[in-house]
Amino acid sequence: MGKTGMPKSDTPKMSCKALALGLALGCGLFFAQPQLAEAKLLPADYEEKQAAAAAESGEPQGTAEVPAVLTGESRSITLDEAMGLALANSPKVLSAQNDLESAKVAANKAASQARTARQAAEIRIPSMPTQTLVYGENGQVSWTTTTTGGGKVMQKDQTYYAATVYGPEATKKAVEIQDFAVQSQESACNLQTIQGYYTVLCDGQAELSAMYALEKARNQQNVVQARLDQGMATRLELLQANTQVNTAQAMLDAAKAKTVQDKRSLNVLMGLAPDTNWMPTTALTFEPMLFTDIEAKVQEMVTESPMVQLTQVVFELAGISRENSLVTSPVFTYDGKTAELTYQTAKIEYDNAQRVAYTNAKSMLESLSLAREQYLIYQESQELLEEVYRLAVLQYENGLNTQNDIQAAAADLASNDANRLNALLQYNIAKTAIEQGIVQTS
Repeated sequence: MGKTGMPKSDTPKMSCKALALGLALGCGLFFAQPQLAEAKLLPADYEEKQAAAAAESGEPQGTAEVPAVLTGESRSITLDEAMGLALANSPKVLSAQNDLESAKVAANKAASQARTARQAAEIRIPSMPTQTLVYGENGQVSWTTTTTGGGKVMQKDQTYYAATVYGPEATKKAVEIQDFAVQSQESACNLQTIQGYYTVLCDGQAELSAMYALEKARNQQNVVQARLDQGMATRLELLQANTQVNTAQAMLDAAKAKTVQDKRSLNVLMGLAPDTNWMPTTALTFEPMLFTDIEAKVQEMVTESPMVQLTQVVFELAGISRENSLVTSPVFTYDGKTAELTYQTAKIEYDNAQRVAYTNAKSMLESLSLAREQYLIYQESQELLEEVYRLAVLQYENGLNTQNDIQAAAADLASNDANRLNALLQYNIAKTAIEQGIVQTS
């Protein structure tokens, strides 16, 4: 009835589909079976031979993963404890302390010699008559009585002055110089410890901020996935959300690694094993520091500066040396000119030390004020940007913006937070240094 208009049968088409399906299943089973059999026939040392062959071919071996972690049970360390450990482990501080002890020994020796000289100056040699043979002009011989002794064991001359006045004063000044040298090294060590300790605290807050950013990115990823499932978002938006998550995870990993590395650096400074695990107890907070008289505070910091006091004592010692030299060497002689030049040089160094200390003290107070202003601005901006991000997410959920807007808001939030933490870090370093009476020497 094909020619009379009867409908054609669909049986051949169904048969073709069934035949194609059967062939596909048959081929799949055919090719799958040898693979299973081949897997079962692999020798026991197959993987070892493959690794050996790779080694012989020059392919890199081992792992590239080097996790930034610390070992051992965590302990708590305060800022004061950290400074104490660093002072006890500082080679420069220990060397200065040894020099101080040597100066004290020299001062005690000079004081002992001064006491001996004073006692010798008070001892009188007994007078003793002595018979002396005298020859006359004509060859006559006679005996004459002379008297010896009757004087002091030590005369009050330049040697006496050097032993009783100049020597003790000079060695006493040397002790003061070494004492201020120790204080100067201790201040430098304390400042370095304060910077390292607060950097670790800042790292901890940066980790927390990165965790919050990652949580926000994952929440947004879930929102985009849900909208994609409903046909309200594109595949590109999901890829962008995934990128936001990856970026946030990378920032968190970097923050954790920086914390570990900064702790290692501080561990070395404190004399601990590099991988010692510990937790800071002092908080990185914002506590305003107020002054009633800025100039008076600057002058106080200058006066208490160990370097200023050290150069002042060096200047005083140069004056004592000049006076001692002028007793025997007039100012126009070589020794006199050398003593005068040393005195003038010490005076210039003392004046310069005061100027440098004043400049650094003023800069520290200005840096404190600048960090305070920056922190307050960034803190206010942080609150505003948090609201901007929240609204951007809300608008996206209602189809009023795109994933690009979310990522831009997240980037602004992260950048501002980094600036906020840095300002808070600099503020705490400057504030603590000022409270400790530390003036930066450079």
